[in-house]
Amino acid sequence: MVYVDTSALVPAFIREPNSEAVLAWIETSGESLLVSEWTITEFSSAAAIKVRTGELASALAKQARMRFLEFVRNYCALAVPQRTEFRRAAELAADADLKLRAGDALHLAIAEATRAQGILCFDEAMSAGARSMGLRIVTV
Repeated sequence: MVYVDTSALVPAFIREPNSEAVLAWIETSGESLLVSEWTITEFSSAAAIKVRTGELASALAKQARMRFLEFVRNYCALAVPQRTEFRRAAELAADADLKLRAGDALHLAIAEATRAQGILCFDEAMSAGARSMGLRIVTV
């Protein structure tokens, strides 16, 4: 099972430079996909930021969010972070050498707790943190 980070899901539903590569990987990988409730929050925030900055029309953001939620419902396992994942995320975020933002630390804690076989993400610090935890980085 591969944990798919928001940084890889946004381009799957909102046109970005990595969009075609992510979509091709999703369609052909054969991997079981895992996201978390936190992913849903982050995706919604990313779409709203694109609206606020004028990168995306509100109606398109709403459509992207609906398609994303349908994708999660139909094709992904959904992890619900518990206290232990939040505590582990706090430990990861507190490690200055990892250079993780809180949200990325939470993604990694969830991936670790669910025993994900790898993680698909485009964030360099998160990828480095995942590697240090023994998680395989999926590349597209």
